[in-house]
Amino acid sequence: MLRRLILFGFGALISIFFLSLGPENRLKTTFYAYVDYFSLDKRVINHLYSDSTSFSLKSECQLVYFDLTKLKLLTVLDGGEVNFSKSEKNREPCQLYLIENKIEDKDFEVLFEYCYTEQSVSVLNINVLDEDSVCSD
Repeated sequence: MLRRLILFGFGALISIFFLSLGPENRLKTTFYAYVDYFSLDKRVINHLYSDSTSFSLKSECQLVYFDLTKLKLLTVLDGGEVNFSKSEKNREPCQLYLIENKIEDKDFEVLFEYCYTEQSVSVLNINVLDEDSVCSD
Protein backbone atom coordinates (compact mmCIF):
# COMPACT_ATOMS: atom_id res chain seq x y z
CA MET A 1 0.00 0.00 0.00
CA LEU A 2 2.78 2.44 0.90
CA ARG A 3 4.60 1.59 -2.32
CA ARG A 4 1.49 2.45 -4.39
CA LEU A 5 1.11 5.77 -2.57
CA ILE A 6 4.76 6.61 -3.24
CA LEU A 7 4.37 5.72 -6.94
CA PHE A 8 1.21 7.81 -7.18
CA GLY A 9 2.96 10.80 -5.53
CA PHE A 10 5.94 10.43 -7.86
CA GLY A 11 3.61 10.39 -10.89
CA ALA A 12 1.76 13.47 -9.63
CA LEU A 13 5.05 15.37 -9.21
CA ILE A 14 6.17 14.42 -12.71
CA SER A 15 2.85 15.62 -14.18
CA ILE A 16 3.12 18.94 -12.31
CA PHE A 17 6.66 19.34 -13.64
CA PHE A 18 5.56 18.77 -17.26
CA LEU A 19 2.57 21.10 -16.93
CA SER A 20 4.78 23.92 -15.71
CA LEU A 21 7.26 23.63 -18.61
CA GLY A 22 7.09 25.59 -21.83
CA PRO A 23 6.39 29.18 -22.81
CA GLU A 24 2.83 29.01 -21.49
CA ASN A 25 2.79 28.01 -17.86
CA ARG A 26 -0.54 26.21 -17.97
CA LEU A 27 -0.41 25.23 -14.33
CA LYS A 28 0.02 28.83 -13.22
CA THR A 29 -2.74 30.22 -15.45
CA THR A 30 -5.14 27.46 -14.42
CA PHE A 31 -4.37 28.05 -10.74
CA TYR A 32 -4.97 31.81 -11.08
CA ALA A 33 -8.22 31.16 -12.96
CA TYR A 34 -9.49 29.00 -10.09
CA VAL A 35 -8.48 31.60 -7.50
CA ASP A 36 -10.10 34.46 -9.43
CA TYR A 37 -13.32 32.50 -9.84
CA PHE A 38 -14.49 33.55 -6.38
CA SER A 39 -13.57 37.25 -6.78
CA LEU A 40 -16.70 39.37 -7.28
CA ASP A 41 -14.59 42.29 -8.54
CA LYS A 42 -13.11 40.15 -11.32
CA ARG A 43 -16.53 38.83 -12.34
CA VAL A 44 -18.06 42.31 -12.63
CA ILE A 45 -15.04 43.80 -14.40
CA ASN A 46 -15.03 40.87 -16.84
CA HIS A 47 -18.56 41.87 -17.92
CA LEU A 48 -17.51 45.52 -18.33
CA TYR A 49 -14.82 44.73 -20.91
CA SER A 50 -16.45 45.53 -24.24
CA ASP A 51 -15.30 46.48 -27.72
CA SER A 52 -18.25 48.84 -28.10
CA THR A 53 -18.22 50.83 -24.87
CA SER A 54 -20.19 54.03 -25.33
CA PHE A 55 -19.64 57.32 -23.53
CA SER A 56 -22.28 59.79 -22.35
CA LEU A 57 -21.97 63.49 -23.19
CA LYS A 58 -21.02 64.21 -19.59
CA SER A 59 -18.25 61.60 -19.62
CA GLU A 60 -16.92 62.95 -22.96
CA CYS A 61 -16.70 66.41 -21.37
CA GLN A 62 -14.92 64.93 -18.36
CA LEU A 63 -12.43 63.15 -20.64
CA VAL A 64 -11.45 66.51 -22.09
CA TYR A 65 -11.29 68.10 -18.63
CA PHE A 66 -9.01 65.38 -17.23
CA ASP A 67 -7.01 65.20 -20.50
CA LEU A 68 -7.63 61.47 -20.97
CA THR A 69 -8.27 59.36 -24.03
CA LYS A 70 -10.99 56.73 -24.08
CA LEU A 71 -8.44 53.91 -24.16
CA LYS A 72 -6.49 55.42 -21.27
CA LEU A 73 -9.69 55.73 -19.23
CA LEU A 74 -10.65 52.10 -19.86
CA THR A 75 -7.39 51.02 -18.22
CA VAL A 76 -9.26 51.72 -14.98
CA LEU A 77 -10.66 48.20 -15.45
CA ASP A 78 -7.18 46.63 -15.30
CA GLY A 79 -6.78 45.86 -11.61
CA GLY A 80 -9.66 48.12 -10.60
CA GLU A 81 -11.92 47.50 -7.65
CA VAL A 82 -15.70 47.67 -7.63
CA ASN A 83 -17.14 49.88 -4.89
CA PHE A 84 -20.28 47.87 -4.17
CA SER A 85 -21.54 50.36 -1.56
CA LYS A 86 -21.80 53.08 -4.25
CA SER A 87 -22.99 50.72 -7.01
CA GLU A 88 -26.58 49.88 -7.87
CA LYS A 89 -26.37 46.19 -8.64
CA ASN A 90 -30.09 45.42 -8.16
CA ARG A 91 -31.32 47.92 -10.75
CA GLU A 92 -33.32 46.58 -13.70
CA PRO A 93 -32.51 46.15 -16.59
CA CYS A 94 -29.18 48.00 -16.32
CA GLN A 95 -26.88 47.92 -13.30
CA LEU A 96 -24.52 50.72 -12.29
CA TYR A 97 -21.02 49.84 -11.09
CA LEU A 98 -18.48 52.29 -9.69
CA ILE A 99 -14.93 51.20 -10.47
CA GLU A 100 -12.05 52.74 -8.52
CA ASN A 101 -8.46 52.69 -9.73
CA LYS A 102 -5.41 54.87 -10.19
CA ILE A 103 -4.63 56.49 -13.56
CA GLU A 104 -1.56 58.71 -13.88
CA ASP A 105 -1.17 59.08 -10.08
CA LYS A 106 -4.80 60.15 -9.56
CA ASP A 107 -7.49 58.03 -7.92
CA PHE A 108 -10.39 57.86 -10.35
CA GLU A 109 -13.97 56.74 -9.89
CA VAL A 110 -15.67 55.69 -13.11
CA LEU A 111 -19.39 54.91 -13.20
CA PHE A 112 -20.29 52.18 -15.70
CA GLU A 113 -23.74 51.15 -16.79
CA TYR A 114 -24.03 47.48 -17.76
CA CYS A 115 -27.21 46.38 -19.53
CA TYR A 116 -27.24 42.61 -19.62
CA THR A 117 -30.28 42.37 -21.91
CA GLU A 118 -28.53 44.28 -24.70
CA GLN A 119 -24.97 43.33 -23.64
CA SER A 120 -24.03 47.02 -23.72
CA VAL A 121 -21.60 48.98 -21.56
CA SER A 122 -21.64 52.75 -21.11
CA VAL A 123 -19.45 55.16 -19.18
CA LEU A 124 -21.73 57.63 -17.41
CA ASN A 125 -19.46 59.60 -15.10
CA ILE A 126 -15.74 60.10 -14.42
CA ASN A 127 -14.53 61.66 -11.23
CA VAL A 128 -11.36 62.04 -9.19
CA LEU A 129 -11.79 60.60 -5.71
CA ASP A 130 -12.68 63.20 -3.06
CA GLU A 131 -13.06 66.05 -5.56
CA ASP A 132 -16.13 67.88 -6.80
CA SER A 133 -17.76 66.69 -10.00
CA VAL A 134 -17.06 68.57 -13.23
CA CYS A 135 -19.18 68.98 -16.38
CA SER A 136 -22.60 68.94 -14.77
CA ASP A 137 -25.61 67.61 -16.69
